[in-house]
Amino acid sequence: MRQWLPIHPFSMRTTFQRCFLVNFAVEPSALRSQLPPHIEPEIHDGRGYVSIVIAEMYRMRPAFLPPFLGVTYTQVVYRAAVRCGTEKGVAFLRSDANNRPMVTFGNAVTFFRFNLATVSWEGANGTVDFSLTPRDGSRGRILAKFEVAAAGSRMPNSSRFADIERADAFLTERYTAFGGMRADGRVEVVRLARTPWRSQVVADRARAYEAMESGLLFSKETAELDSIFFVQNISYRWNSLALEHLSN
Repeated sequence: MRQWLPIHPFSMRTTFQRCFLVNFAVEPSALRSQLPPHIEPEIHDGRGYVSIVIAEMYRMRPAFLPPFLGVTYTQVVYRAAVRCGTEKGVAFLRSDANNRPMVTFGNAVTFFRFNLATVSWEGANGTVDFSLTPRDGSRGRILAKFEVAAAGSRMPNSSRFADIERADAFLTERYTAFGGMRADGRVEVVRLARTPWRSQVVADRARAYEAMESGLLFSKETAELDSIFFVQNISYRWNSLALEHLSN
């Protein structure tokens, strides 16, 4: 369907009801191998970064539709912190979702690389249990037990960031998604707007993110868990596609 349909033809809106940002420090050469030539990893303390965005999407819809016509589902995105020319942003390596129409629609008109998955959310005693299993059998399972009751502002010992302010500035303050480059040198660009993102640091007692260690995206030797952030009720808007010359 992609060859006949336009990419990101209209703006989309949703609210991230709850969202976990699972941040991995990645060997730069391993990340670069996942990106097209016009996009480069952005480096902090000698590592590139990939964040797994695990989010409950509330009433996702074209921006011109009222909220009650939206679709509520779970979406998990593997996005890399990158630069294209002089502009920083993100590149999408993979997306999973538990709604077949959204997967079909997403693969038809976006560059987000959707896969259908089975998802479970459970919560008790200050924790959120999350699991995901790809429906195609690929090695991208997730098992997490997030300790939301103990959320705070102190970065874990595993992090390469000195404090949450610097981590947020590098990992979350990104408002552009880069896609492919057209034959004329213009880059596919989707810009977003959102309400303020105020991260809280949480721990995960399960910590099983198979795509980051199985070779589906990365391996144990090339990716290591840095930190996990938690946010709630973030309003998002993705604008329609723009084609831009992004010079170095």
